[in-house]
Amino acid sequence: MSRLGPALALAALLLMEAAPARAADWREEARVAWERAYVMLPVARDRLIGGRMGDALVREELAALAPGRRLPAVLYIHGCSGLVPGNFDYMNLLAEAGHAVIAPDSFARPGRPKTCDPRRHRGIPGAPFARVAAMRQEEIAYSQERLRDLAWVDHERVFLMGHSQGGGAAAAYPNGGFRGVIVSGSTCQYGMNAPEGTPVLALYSGNDPWRGRRSPRGCADWGRVYHRPIEFHLFTGDAHNLAGDARARSLILDFLKRRSAPR
Repeated sequence: MSRLGPALALAALLLMEAAPARAADWREEARVAWERAYVMLPVARDRLIGGRMGDALVREELAALAPGRRLPAVLYIHGCSGLVPGNFDYMNLLAEAGHAVIAPDSFARPGRPKTCDPRRHRGIPGAPFARVAAMRQEEIAYSQERLRDLAWVDHERVFLMGHSQGGGAAAAYPNGGFRGVIVSGSTCQYGMNAPEGTPVLALYSGNDPWRGRRSPRGCADWGRVYHRPIEFHLFTGDAHNLAGDARARSLILDFLKRRSAPR
């Protein structure tokens, strides 16, 4: 089976619930999301740059990297509202810690449906949730494949992180190849499918306004169901995005440091 096999199997399962079946070439759509990705790079100890994957600034800074320099990387999966400002708080945290951050833009895909109402903190009734869940799996699988071709990435230190809808997608992703998975603002409603041996850190607020009737300990519960021990931390309060919480930031940075150590 190809390296994309397990992810495609999950996508196919999710699509069985979606009607009508999507006939578009998913790889072409996922390519657009990758090429419109937002990239944040720690080009120097005290300097970060950011822009779209194809922007001249990003290309120039990558070309100027010292020969042989390889950056640890985080593939970042945004939530149902797209690349809104809250995502950049997380991306800045990761980049300041020395990681290149690549965030595919799911809404760059043609006809990408919306599934949520961020003002009301709820899903849109009748939205194609299963279809979009499958699309997020496609985006991770395609992006992981493309990451392997980047000479400036340290392929031994690549992490997967997702927030909100993206956190659920990251938790559900079944393929290996990541040093660790970080889940923020999600109850892991599509399961905890990280391969055995892949460390997982999950952060969630007990009164998250997006929770609905789901258990705030959903990620930990799924970890037990799938026999995947995870580092789960439940926060007080109602913050959906924990990038501004000092303890959450410390937990994320500590996880990256520990899981980046030579094996």
